[in-house]
Amino acid sequence: MKRSPIAITLLLSCSTVLAAQTVGSLPDQSPFLDLHDNMRIGVVAGWLATGHDVVGVNPKSAPIVGLRYDWAIGGPVFLTSSLFATSTTRAVFDYTKSAATRDIGNQTTGLFVFNVGLAMSLTGERSWHHLQPLVNLGVGIATGPGDKQDISGYGFGNQFSFSYGFGVRYVTGKNLEFRADLNQYWWQLKYPQNYRSTQGDAVAIKPTGSLDSYTANTALTIGATIRLFR
Repeated sequence: MKRSPIAITLLLSCSTVLAAQTVGSLPDQSPFLDLHDNMRIGVVAGWLATGHDVVGVNPKSAPIVGLRYDWAIGGPVFLTSSLFATSTTRAVFDYTKSAATRDIGNQTTGLFVFNVGLAMSLTGERSWHHLQPLVNLGVGIATGPGDKQDISGYGFGNQFSFSYGFGVRYVTGKNLEFRADLNQYWWQLKYPQNYRSTQGDAVAIKPTGSLDSYTANTALTIGATIRLFR
């Protein structure tokens, strides 16, 4: 009888240890997968939905293609950069005409957006069910190569931009991986002084307010990346 408390204590201790061993998931059954990222480069394609500005000369929405680069610089943080391009059109306004006739059509323009920034994984240095969600912030430049100044003196030129958004990586466990991103890019449009002119109409193209205008532009892309170094 004196040995009963000792035996009961040993049994309870063993059951506790066994229970502790069954909590959680076995490594090959865990929804989490540790990642060992380095540098990745890839291609993207998607759609740029450009925002409407107060005058209406921002380049129009169009499909985009581009490149992206990611570097895991420590912990859940990535240094990231992207470059995408499109061929699109923008409206042309003739300040020498009346308000009813000053919209004289569209002209073709290229649009390139280069961006660098930081991204952070919401699941740390691991994926969850092969998915790794990320949020990001960045700065860059939007430029319209080949966009000549129109009759009113307006041209897209080179504009500073900043961006934010989120993405999702699909981790395959191999060299090739897939991802989707939704980002918003803000850039400034600078209107010419001719938009104040009343030469063609008593009401100018931009009679009051600033001759600068910020516009929000949304890019939805899907792509694939490969690891550069193992």
